[in-house]
Amino acid sequence: MAVNTENAAAAVQDWLGENVTGGREVADDYPLIDNGVLTSLQTVELVTFLEDRFGILVEDDEFDEENFGSVQAIAGLVASKTS
Repeated sequence: MAVNTENAAAAVQDWLGENVTGGREVADDYPLIDNGVLTSLQTVELVTFLEDRFGILVEDDEFDEENFGSVQAIAGLVASKTS
């Protein structure tokens, strides 16, 4: 099932709002790791959510700031794994 970046970004925003930001939305290009929004544990929890929600597998070498630095980056990773 192919997922576009908009759908993936919306799912990530929803997850962040429920689990990290207390409902506060962050811009899609906001630096999540650099600004301390996502901790390492929350990143692992987010990956578990993404794997369950989209049926993907995030490899260990993909756990980096390039892929998890922003909602936009996360959505791009998800979309690339479902195409």
